Amino acid sequence: MAADETTTPDPRPVPLAPLPDHRNVHTRWWQELWSRHAHVITPLRARGLPCDIEFGLSAYIVRVSLPDDSYLVISPPHDPPSERPQGDPEGWIATREHPDDQTLFEVIYDSAPSNDPGAPRRPEARHGGSTQPLIEAIDHRLAQLGLLPRPVLPHESRHVAEDRMRALTPLPPAPRLTSVPANASPLPPRVLPPASPKAAPPARRTP
Repeated sequence: MAADETTTPDPRPVPLAPLPDHRNVHTRWWQELWSRHAHVITPLRARGLPCDIEFGLSAYIVRVSLPDDSYLVISPPHDPPSERPQGDPEGWIATREHPDDQTLFEVIYDSAPSNDPGAPRRPEARHGGSTQPLIEAIDHRLAQLGLLPRPVLPHESRHVAEDRMRALTPLPPAPRLTSVPANASPLPPRVLPPASPKAAPPARRTP
């Protein structure tokens, strides 16, 4: 058999969410920031999530638009501010917020080191600035909420697909209890088996 007949064709490239539509996209400084955050932005765009670079409290952040009009803010530590280069912080913080609902504020991921020795340590803190656990945590939560626009890719973890199906599949209605009409005849009495007669005690013999 010829070698070209056994070669598996390469999979098609995954389409990415479109770039932001503003004039900063064509500036050199914005393109530099976009490039420095590509390891965070590209996986999210591959899931159909539009991303942008904005200036946050003390550093540039990645803003991710979600289908329900809420958004994610992915940022480096900001209290105190990170002194590492943009896109390579000591840890990542990902929150979900909504522009019209100030009560919605959810911390999805926080691997930033804490300066408070008494503060509880989050389990993801051991990952530091690693990107893969950050993306997996976002996948996991958005799948639970039904907010991942694209299907899970073959190389992604199975629990993400399970969470997505659980979010998209409606729960079956609870079974109704059948009520008994008031005029229904009662159940027939249970017939018990007849008791076996006891043997009479033997007569006492008199001397």
